[in-house]
Amino acid sequence: MVIVRNAVASDAEAILAFCQQIGSETDNLSYGEEGLTISVADEEILLSEIQKFKTSHFLVAEEAGEIEGTCNCSAFRKKRLVHRAEIGIAVKKAYWNQEIGRQLLTRLIAAVQQSGLKVVSLEVRSDNDRAIHLYDSLGFQKIGTFKHFMEIDDQAIDFDIMELLLEKK
Repeated sequence: MVIVRNAVASDAEAILAFCQQIGSETDNLSYGEEGLTISVADEEILLSEIQKFKTSHFLVAEEAGEIEGTCNCSAFRKKRLVHRAEIGIAVKKAYWNQEIGRQLLTRLIAAVQQSGLKVVSLEVRSDNDRAIHLYDSLGFQKIGTFKHFMEIDDQAIDFDIMELLLEKK
């Protein structure tokens, strides 16, 4: 059974290994097989810092001790943007289409609604139809497209910007 929970500092090494694995499995992320290029100690600090802010969250979906997916939300700190946050989500390829992304996002949306945020946004590769369908089903709306947002092997990749207005929920 998949459990969705808040990440803690002791998850740092497993999260970095997860990121390295998913980076090698898909071109939907801003990084490849190198994963996140930070140390375990720095990731531990980051995870500890997230817990200090009611508008920042980092969730993991795990089963039998294996991280199958992550979802995080970081609110902007500038006074005029403090009502907004950006979301990041990733699921191991072996677990795609098994509702893990939906579980993570549903839990995250509930948490950010409680924290007083009004808008959450994300970027998604424009040709990632499965992810876009998930976001649509949860109430996200496309508000624009970043042309040539990313480049892989000299190929320009567009990303859609999607947002969820929480006040109307």
